[in-house]
Amino acid sequence: MKNIVITFLISCLILTGCDILDENPKTILTPAGYYDTKTGIETLVNACYSRLRGFTASNTHLLRLTEQGTDIFESGVDGAINFDDYNISLTSEEITQVWEDCYIGINACNTVAYYMPLVSDMTESEKEVRLAEARFLRAYMYYHLIMQFGDVHFTLEATEGVETEANHTPVEQILDEGIYPDLRYAIEHLPASQEDYGRIDVHGARFFLAYVLLSDSRSTKSQFDEAAALAVSVIENSPYALQENRFLVYDQDNDMNNEIIWSLQFSEDESLRGDGNKTHLYFVPKYESFPGVVRAVEYGRPYARFKPTQFMVDLYDTSMDARYQAYWRDTWYAIEETDLLAIGDTSCYIPQTAWTKEQIDSKNYLVYNPEFSESLGTNYLRVFNQVFIHLKKFDDVKRPTMNEEKGTRDWVCFRMAEAYLLAGEAYFRAGDNNNAVKYINILRRNAAITGKEADMEISAADLSIDFILDERARELCGECKRWYDLKRLDKLLERTRLHNQRAADNMQTFHLLRPIPQSQIDRCSNEYAQNPGW
Repeated sequence: MKNIVITFLISCLILTGCDILDENPKTILTPAGYYDTKTGIETLVNACYSRLRGFTASNTHLLRLTEQGTDIFESGVDGAINFDDYNISLTSEEITQVWEDCYIGINACNTVAYYMPLVSDMTESEKEVRLAEARFLRAYMYYHLIMQFGDVHFTLEATEGVETEANHTPVEQILDEGIYPDLRYAIEHLPASQEDYGRIDVHGARFFLAYVLLSDSRSTKSQFDEAAALAVSVIENSPYALQENRFLVYDQDNDMNNEIIWSLQFSEDESLRGDGNKTHLYFVPKYESFPGVVRAVEYGRPYARFKPTQFMVDLYDTSMDARYQAYWRDTWYAIEETDLLAIGDTSCYIPQTAWTKEQIDSKNYLVYNPEFSESLGTNYLRVFNQVFIHLKKFDDVKRPTMNEEKGTRDWVCFRMAEAYLLAGEAYFRAGDNNNAVKYINILRRNAAITGKEADMEISAADLSIDFILDERARELCGECKRWYDLKRLDKLLERTRLHNQRAADNMQTFHLLRPIPQSQIDRCSNEYAQNPGW
């Protein structure tokens, strides 16, 4: 059962008047005798979780900022905004909404910290756990802000009344005075398990601290050693474990499996669902043009906003890596009978490597060769921004109708497969290649086609930052991690220019930061500087 079901009422209370600076709310409703009670503080902590749903899975805001315009995804045919060319408007809804949602959430977390000492009807241990959750969530939201925007407004104080000034605090200061202390407090005070599914626990806090340490440009061997120890602790001392195979990870009938360390909840009760989880819409090609195929719940509603680059497709060795078939759809079957096809016959196939004319001519179904393969003539098709392989991780086949957008699947933030990747990366960067290979190979064996486990193993000689990034792409594609991974490992410009044709001609060094939303600048009484280059 999904136990953290959160309405948006509390967010409205926090934002009474809706007249806000983008960096934090100007007005807070603080009813006497409410937030200083267990009921009030619990509701407020739940609101901190709720804010995350808005910019992650309920729209394309964070998806565009983390997946599109990287080495593994470019824009599909749909959607008015194209992040591939990095020509981002200062009024873009994507950057504005992520900015606002994070700061609204941060202020809610600050409010929890302010009122918690005043709560009299909770035990000290209960108060410590809820405060630890709020501080973890505050660190999580500040992380998104510093990775996207760099030096940003920083405060740990709850905002009451109207504030019209904001600051640019250096990233290092936000890490040292905000993110690290919050995460260490969370690790000290969070329990090993939570009664309510969806609340962060100590293992999730350790997982994220490892990731932040691996993101900090100042980190050296001691920080890499700590990150490795944190990731290994999650692997060895938590109740979480890899699924038996990669097909089970995103199986909707297995939606709350024990590989998931932390996820955001979307209720099956429509009145409590908000905008729902909409990621099932965005990775689906325009398949309704295929013979005998009509729009159907099983194939998804085709918004076609995220197209994998050919580099992403080529990353898999399909002779031994099961993840290509586990995570991607390359074949569609007829739903209606045609002159050439019976129901259930293959309608369209997208091969990973180009077929010859003879191979294609021998089939009675459509074949779309890879995008940059040799042209075989006008009667032969190639992948383009409408037709491409479909990332099916987020498919919601239990929606009641084809047109239902508000999905009920949880949005997975942390999972055990990534803990193995974090351990491998941390050991590699600390200079311990033997342990790095050990943890990466555990995941690769798990991802192998049955009987190919030994073939999937790598040696220490195979390890490099590029290999680690390749492996993270194979496993975590589409999960709002890519832009951060490329940036923190100093590979964003190099690999995106190399593997994303649309971005190659436009990316500049200043694109390592997003522009500050224009609304933030306009609403400040002091001068709030724009990021260089924008």
